[in-house]
Amino acid sequence: MDKETLIKIAEELHQGAFDAKAYYLILQQYRKNQREYAEEMRISPAFYQTIHEALMKACFMEIAKLYDSSNGVVSIGTLLTKCEENQALFPEYRETMTVEHEGTTYSYQIPYQHQLKPQEELFFKEHVEMSRHLFAIFDAPDAETIPVQVDLTFPEFLALYQKRFCALRKKRENIRMQRNKLYAHNDEQRILSNENLTDRHPILYPDVQEMIDFALDCTGLILGVLTDVNHATQYSNIDDWEGTLMLTRLGLKYQEYDIQQREKAFEAEMQRRLGGNDNGELQ
Repeated sequence: MDKETLIKIAEELHQGAFDAKAYYLILQQYRKNQREYAEEMRISPAFYQTIHEALMKACFMEIAKLYDSSNGVVSIGTLLTKCEENQALFPEYRETMTVEHEGTTYSYQIPYQHQLKPQEELFFKEHVEMSRHLFAIFDAPDAETIPVQVDLTFPEFLALYQKRFCALRKKRENIRMQRNKLYAHNDEQRILSNENLTDRHPILYPDVQEMIDFALDCTGLILGVLTDVNHATQYSNIDDWEGTLMLTRLGLKYQEYDIQQREKAFEAEMQRRLGGNDNGELQ
């Protein structure tokens, strides 16, 4: 496989992960806004309910596509396999530094630097323990939770992501089962069974976030190494929904104020008419 083909596949998967994260973040906002802007959202209940269901299905299906294991499709799993089979396309080190001293040229290989995520620390237990021990010796605050950095060659980096991918096996299976029986098909066995599919194959919000983050990490690494470009992981204005709800709240207050002013004007007019002549008759 050539470099351009691998980049094309990685870009397609990265876009899918990017979209899934957008859906997920808006769903997270939905839960928050439903509590804080309940009155404003009740103005258009059908709209918000429909949007919520659509986002749920779109997010789930996008993640299912990212981790699909069907023949003839590209997914995070196939991307990792193709990278392993074509490691010659990737520089083993991030860069090579050349230094001249007294007429002699020295070359130094600079490895890739990676800040371990909590779920990755178990793959570097000794290094993490040693680093945390040093943090404690130097009285670093929160020494037990400070992120630990490791130096990796690209093959080591790829091996780490393959381990993380394998660690997602159960969650990938749950995604596949829900996609096949609940979202993509009207599965007869599910419809006629009393069993709750989501209880047997659960997918929780933290699982969704973990799978999206891993897809973005994986595709981001591959595209970064092949193109030397860092790709965005989310929209910069993804949290702008609350602004529209704030304007809606302001509009409701103005509407209430307008109604109050109209009521006051009506009462004043009625009082004027009732007290408009000496006989107390309406004018």
